[in-house]
Amino acid sequence: MLQQTLTNMANLNSTYAQRHYESALDYFEQGQYDKALQQIDKAIKNSPNNPDFYSTKGVFLHRMNDIPHAIEAYQSAIKVAPDHTFSHYNLGLIYMKLNKIIQAIQEWEAVIHVRPRDTDAIFNIAVALSHLGKSRQAIPFYRKVIEIEPAHVQAHQNLGVIYRDEGDFIKAKYHLQRLRELDSTYMEVVAAEIIKCEEQEFLKKLEADNQRISDVIAEDGDSLLSQALVAVIEGQFDKALESAEKYLIISPDDIQARLIQGQALCGLSRNADAIAIFMRILVDSPDCIDAMFHLGNVFLGMGDMHKALEYYEKLKSVDSDFALVDENIRSIKAKLSNAGEDD
Repeated sequence: MLQQTLTNMANLNSTYAQRHYESALDYFEQGQYDKALQQIDKAIKNSPNNPDFYSTKGVFLHRMNDIPHAIEAYQSAIKVAPDHTFSHYNLGLIYMKLNKIIQAIQEWEAVIHVRPRDTDAIFNIAVALSHLGKSRQAIPFYRKVIEIEPAHVQAHQNLGVIYRDEGDFIKAKYHLQRLRELDSTYMEVVAAEIIKCEEQEFLKKLEADNQRISDVIAEDGDSLLSQALVAVIEGQFDKALESAEKYLIISPDDIQARLIQGQALCGLSRNADAIAIFMRILVDSPDCIDAMFHLGNVFLGMGDMHKALEYYEKLKSVDSDFALVDENIRSIKAKLSNAGEDD
């Protein structure tokens, strides 16, 4: 009889707790945060062993930017249920925002201990390791994300950048190309990253000859061109322009120097001057695919889709295998088509 009475009381408390919980959600959605907290506290009082109630309180406080009390609420949920992955995950987010990166990783490790295929937690660990300057250690976590979710865009992007920085350009290009295939909105980002890969490959080849870049760069013709190219790679566009123009005094018809001159002008936001340079190159060398590509990029950056498309299509007619050109053309045509539908 006593046992039955206790059971009935527990059921009644559980019913009251659920009602308070639902009221708390309603109040919170209405923006009545104080009442929401009052109701969730009543739910916890009636059912103190329900971790979801504590974690819901944590969400309320988190969104209200009461971080210390949000942490306490999530920790209370974990005290009741040590494997409560929702609370561990959200605690990780808070710790990451507070720059407590090791603690954030520990919380997400607790998640994957229970749910080993939780790609959000695995991805967050990889990002956290990169923030600690441990990009190499982050690689297995990104690869695990892709193993579970092959179309994970951000994992491909981050792996591409890490491999590029590690000097593994084949893997870098693979992941960047997968990124482009998965999401065409990354087309310009991928194009820029692949260019960086190719530029760094160039630098690596120079270093393979056991010559430091500083030794290669001297005030003679060939080294002026090297200096201009390195300056473009490093984003020192003023220096690149100066070196390219010095070299052009020696060799005024050199296509490579003129291309670097145009790139430097573009980097300095002197788009009209850059366009003039690239167009003069095409007058002298009508099949110069690099000039066509740079013109397409400049016009694309300026938002002139029609002119960008014109030069990308010219490039394709000369070299149908040129990297990125097909994707660029498809993306621009899609944007133009959508713009036409909107009109």
